[in-house]
Amino acid sequence: LFNPIEARYRSAPHPDNGPNYSPINTIVQALRPTFAYNSIMRKFLVSALFFLTACNSSQGEIVVQSPSDTLAPASSLTPQPSSEPKKETPTSLPVDTPTPTDPIPSAMPQTARSIICSPLVEHTLEQLREIVSQPYDPPHPGKDERHHGVDFAYYNHAGRASIDGEGVQAIMAGRVAAAIQDRLPYGNMVIIETAYNYLPLAILDTVEIPIGYSIYHLYAHFAESPLVELSQGVDCGQLLGHVGRTGYIVPVAHLHLETRIGPAGAIFRSMVFFDTQATPEEQDAYLRWRIGGEFLHFDPITLLDIHSED
Repeated sequence: LFNPIEARYRSAPHPDNGPNYSPINTIVQALRPTFAYNSIMRKFLVSALFFLTACNSSQGEIVVQSPSDTLAPASSLTPQPSSEPKKETPTSLPVDTPTPTDPIPSAMPQTARSIICSPLVEHTLEQLREIVSQPYDPPHPGKDERHHGVDFAYYNHAGRASIDGEGVQAIMAGRVAAAIQDRLPYGNMVIIETAYNYLPLAILDTVEIPIGYSIYHLYAHFAESPLVELSQGVDCGQLLGHVGRTGYIVPVAHLHLETRIGPAGAIFRSMVFFDTQATPEEQDAYLRWRIGGEFLHFDPITLLDIHSED
């Protein structure tokens, strides 16, 4: 084996190498590298021992925390309940505020849900089919053509020379939804609304009417201004006016009657068409009634054939 002392000793200077030769000096010089070598080894062993001791004493990952990284106690992170009760903002649907533009509808007459009346004072319900001058001829949806209602007219019938001047009366109780004076095309006319809850039960069994809707009945071409006012309540059989020929191209006096199903509560302050002086609002009201699809027309004879009491 390699021995550094023996190697150094063998390479040491011979006694004959100089006058300063001394056995002690020779031994010291031979041992000097060994001391340095041992010193280096000691330092290496001490360092290795320190490293192993540190690893054995640590039972997990070494984490170094500075004082600034120390978390606060859990109690300090929990929100403290407020002494004041929590206020909740109520959520509600928007409420439409009524606009006081239309008069409040009058109460329905107490005679509602009683009977269906003839629209003509001097003719019974059974006689009406005999004096139909133009029947109901429905147009295609959205079209303002053909005949949306039924016309009654005659000459020399039941002791009268003509229908001109005969009294016109409400076929059902209700509320006046329109009372218009001599405007095209209906002339002097009245629209009455009969709400769902006041319809005769016989009609509800015959005509399909959605709950919340009403039946509107229109009477046109009066000889004079209507005898009722907007939003007034009327009874079945109450006089509305007299048969005339006002309106758009009405060569012969007759009563024009329309019936429609529409949303409850409609009001028509005016309704004009075929007139260059009509306002946009008046024309819109006419189109809404006639072809807008909101008010669905049906044959008035369907109602007039129902004349039994509930």
